[in-house]
Amino acid sequence: MDGYLLDTSFLTTLLDPNHPKHAEARRAEAALDVGAVQYVSIVALAELIFGWRTAVKFGHGPLVAFEEKINKAKAYPLLEPTKHTAEEYGELKAILAKTYLKSALRKDRPRWIEEWVDRATGQKLQVDENDLWMCAQARERNLVFITTERKIRRISQADPTVQLLII
Repeated sequence: MDGYLLDTSFLTTLLDPNHPKHAEARRAEAALDVGAVQYVSIVALAELIFGWRTAVKFGHGPLVAFEEKINKAKAYPLLEPTKHTAEEYGELKAILAKTYLKSALRKDRPRWIEEWVDRATGQKLQVDENDLWMCAQARERNLVFITTERKIRRISQADPTVQLLII
């Protein structure tokens, strides 16, 4: 293990003192290896910014607290997807497809590209695409992915090389 990658759900809980599970997230963070780096994915940052901008566009005000949360998230070392992340993502999604969609993927693709249908969607795999990208980043860099979402366990069940810590 070379560090930690913090999921959007964990960041939201950790950076919001009013969140009902904030104290639990703080305790979990305090229990992490002291010398290990804690990273935030650009994907998680984008999800936070989307939530903030959407709230503003729907008239919920300037939401200064949300802006502060985003600035705190930006203070962590940020990870950007790379060509190596793309390799890990493709491999990880193929493992998930083989594990959870065996029968759906046995069929041959139609000859004409216009008739192709993606049978391995996030919805069918029951995995959020952004979570899959972040797990690929964690897998690529030998990081433990920290989340509050139990459904992500599906990823590590299909591929045990994905290290998860679910808070």
